[in-house]
Amino acid sequence: MQKNIWTKQEVIELLEKQTPVLILDVRDEAKFRNGTLTSELAATKNVPYVHMLERDKPLDEETESVARKAQVITVCTSGNKAQKAAALLREHGYEAKALLGGLTAWNEPESEGE
Repeated sequence: MQKNIWTKQEVIELLEKQTPVLILDVRDEAKFRNGTLTSELAATKNVPYVHMLERDKPLDEETESVARKAQVITVCTSGNKAQKAAALLREHGYEAKALLGGLTAWNEPESEGE
């Protein structure tokens, strides 16, 4: 079975390897403006999941052109909506996986040898 999620550590490793990555925040615009996952090594876009469902294609042309050349990492607060969005994107032929635990997990401090 294919793993359809990325852990925080796997995302860090992808970015360090300079793999082409698109971080796709699928929360509503207000939550996105209050903070999201960003990196100098990746593009970040906000496409709310509800908008993906309302359209014939889940992404607009500009976002689609970036997504076709990158590993898409969907993010939301807890990871649930991101997993649904990643599944929808995979149905449309994108290479997409969700961030496990969402931004909550991303923002947790690293634990030292528990």
